[in-house]
Amino acid sequence: MESGKIELTRCYDPESVVEVQGILQQEAIAFQLGSTDATFDSTHIGSGGDPVVIFSVAASDYSLAREALESYSLKTDLPPNHHLQEASGDEIVDILANSRDWSPFDVAHARRIAGERGIDLQLVRRGQEESRASVENGKAASKTLVFFGWLFSLGGGVIGIGIAWSICFMKEKTPEGDYFTYDKQSRDAAKPMLVLGIAVAIFFVVARWIY
Repeated sequence: MESGKIELTRCYDPESVVEVQGILQQEAIAFQLGSTDATFDSTHIGSGGDPVVIFSVAASDYSLAREALESYSLKTDLPPNHHLQEASGDEIVDILANSRDWSPFDVAHARRIAGERGIDLQLVRRGQEESRASVENGKAASKTLVFFGWLFSLGGGVIGIGIAWSICFMKEKTPEGDYFTYDKQSRDAAKPMLVLGIAVAIFFVVARWIY
């Protein structure tokens, strides 16, 4: 992904790709295509076995792009078996509070349902503030990740160095800016892990060169 680009939405079929392209082009919003498939080629979309297609836009265009996609989504009714049909009030609030984790279609209809049910928007705003604070502060690294980080760092493997590096320096791109993925406590705890991994790796390289 180019510097400054953030993920807008994902498409799972060629028809959705064409729709999103059309909407963004109509709004004159520049976008970038990517995929979870390392060998992704946008010219092959629709030829069978299509991978997940990821649309990314500049952070400054994110809000406008999401608004356009959500507005378009309301032109299509919810399918009878869609999960939002039976969603509780708390689930609706969670979707709206964490809208970046959900598709524009889900968010648009969740907002419509919230209005129809008279759900307190103060709950949504409170949830959005909590979600924003969580992103800004970062999350705690899992015990499993830390365990394997120390294990591989002690063994001198690049995997351990990679884990430690990701905990210390990995960032998440958001419309509001870039934030560390992991919280300060996790980052501070991973620094000696990174030093150990590098030191052990150097020791093995030097030992192999000498002997």
